Amino acid sequence: MENQYTQLRTPAKEYYYEGEILNEFYAKFEEELLKYARENLALSNFTPIWMSCYVDGMGQELHADVPHGPLAFVFSLTKNFDDSDDDKSSSPSKSGRYFRGGETTILRPERANYWQSFDPTEIVERTQLFEEIEPKFNRLTIFDPRLPHGVREVKGTKDVSKGRLVLNGWFNEPAISCQGGLTIEDVGKVLDAKLDLLYEELETLPAMIGFAALRMEIEAETGHVDSISWGADTVAPALSLRDPNEVTETRDVVLATIAGMMSECVFPSSKEKSSICVPFVFG
Repeated sequence: MENQYTQLRTPAKEYYYEGEILNEFYAKFEEELLKYARENLALSNFTPIWMSCYVDGMGQELHADVPHGPLAFVFSLTKNFDDSDDDKSSSPSKSGRYFRGGETTILRPERANYWQSFDPTEIVERTQLFEEIEPKFNRLTIFDPRLPHGVREVKGTKDVSKGRLVLNGWFNEPAISCQGGLTIEDVGKVLDAKLDLLYEELETLPAMIGFAALRMEIEAETGHVDSISWGADTVAPALSLRDPNEVTETRDVVLATIAGMMSECVFPSSKEKSSICVPFVFG
């Protein structure tokens, strides 16, 4: 697309089909990716995955993918080479790649409202505005697709086997997940009542936008919540606030309210510990 992106891409599944059989390694990748999303992000599906390749002169300008899902992902298949590579016509850089650039570039969340974090004494350069993530082999990057993001132009190789190669898509379909001794029916009965009270309480607090996934570890014998952590959190105030401290404090109140009320849950006893992941969609 002119002035927006230049890349080579194809539906990943079509590439990995061998006749009518899906490559077992790719099938396992999708299986593990979905398992991770369900257990840690409370997202039960993902969009069809693209395989994208960038070689010399290719890149992607800044953009946002609002409608596709609350979280985007990029999994790097970019190979790392060394001087033992059979191709002696050129040598890899210190990074082990035959190109420069290709970083996934994401606007830093604190810069989304530029004046909110503006400091007249600060010299602002690219690294203060954007986070840049190298396309290292086997690296999974998950981020908020509402934030402007792109791919820095690749400079170097024209060989697709040595370019920036990634699998990318979006996680979607928020849903409660449960692993361990408890069943989803056990969990649902407890959470239904607690979430009704929690949503009433959240109505009294400042409006937020974004997505969060709360992980809860449950004791087997007592059914009490042993620990709580955030698997994902892209929550921000719906209204623009000038003071960065006020932004942080507002977020903290909402997230602390969720964590505090959810930690009060008591589930039925079971034969083994359980892990529960609960999605919260704001805005």
